[in-house]
Amino acid sequence: MERINKVLARSTGFSRRDIDRLIDEGAVEIDGKTILSKGCKININSKVKINQKIITLKRDSELNSIYLFHKPRGCLVTKSDPKNRKTIYDFLKKNHNDLLSVGRLDYNTEGLLLLTNNGELKRKLELPSSNLERVYKVKVQGTVDKKIIQKLSQGYRINNFKYKPIKAYITHNTKTYTWLMMTLTEGKNREIRNIFESLNLTVTRLIRVSYGKYKLGNLPKGIVKNIKL
Repeated sequence: MERINKVLARSTGFSRRDIDRLIDEGAVEIDGKTILSKGCKININSKVKINQKIITLKRDSELNSIYLFHKPRGCLVTKSDPKNRKTIYDFLKKNHNDLLSVGRLDYNTEGLLLLTNNGELKRKLELPSSNLERVYKVKVQGTVDKKIIQKLSQGYRINNFKYKPIKAYITHNTKTYTWLMMTLTEGKNREIRNIFESLNLTVTRLIRVSYGKYKLGNLPKGIVKNIKL
């Protein structure tokens, strides 16, 4: 028997705090009965629902996998889209539909996306305190000079909002575009695109090539690869 918030946190995308809140709201059922005790303990055979949705409980032994996925451009990191646009789950096999994404990549960003079946591991990898480096290959329409690189290294500010320092270097440039490698430890929503937009520069390709110790390598687009921890 284990505490309910621990079991449900590893079996869903919710944190333990989220589970406690859902219990307070009367949204959690065990074996057909609504529970209000956050100290409740359950086993793997308990029948659990959250907001009337059946939850498949997972043992620790089932939660030892990370999946590397090469996200193509033109798809969303979500289960479904009201506009019927493609999502990453259109590329995954049916038996991978329960995988959770570690963070997100926006619609036109491509490259490495981590997936896992372990809710607690997902949150650990996402936490800013983990300081995991995310490395991106970036193509910018226009010229990026040394002054911009220096500003990024000091922590770039847009109005009253400041991003953490970003390591960046130019790998190739012409009169019309610049390719860079950029390393972030924060990974805020649209961080790279927002920074260059504030400089009146447009990002035309954005490819994540690594997340912490995990590398994209030669993984083909739209393919998922399982890695045992």
